[in-house]
Amino acid sequence: MEPNDEDLKDRLLARLPRRENLAEYRREVSALMEKNEKKLRREKFAVAAFWIYAVAFFILALTVPEWWQGGKYEGTAKANSVAIWMGAFALFQAIAGAAEIVKHFINRARVELLKETKQLQLQVLRMELRGLPNEGTGQRLE
Repeated sequence: MEPNDEDLKDRLLARLPRRENLAEYRREVSALMEKNEKKLRREKFAVAAFWIYAVAFFILALTVPEWWQGGKYEGTAKANSVAIWMGAFALFQAIAGAAEIVKHFINRARVELLKETKQLQLQVLRMELRGLPNEGTGQRLE
């Protein structure tokens, strides 16, 4: 390993809780997970609402310019420019909605990864408390 990897390893291991405060650490982890889940639910609702708005606006932007002008500017430059600008803005809204969905998926994956990491961390701490041997080396964790 390179020296930077050793420093990272030392910093990560220094953040592990000690045996004395395992119960406090569990409470902190459960509070963190609950907070992340609540935030994820709110974000899911906001993303769904924004996506519905974007799709509705896209549909309206493609249909409204035709009947809004009552056909009196049909085929003229004014009608074409309004339709082009409405279509461009609708496309922008659809792209923004898609970006929000991707952002939500990334955030959901981050929360799931954090949850799994914390569960693994708690399992290692429980093994440490019990003095069970490490499966990889056969040595007891201390």
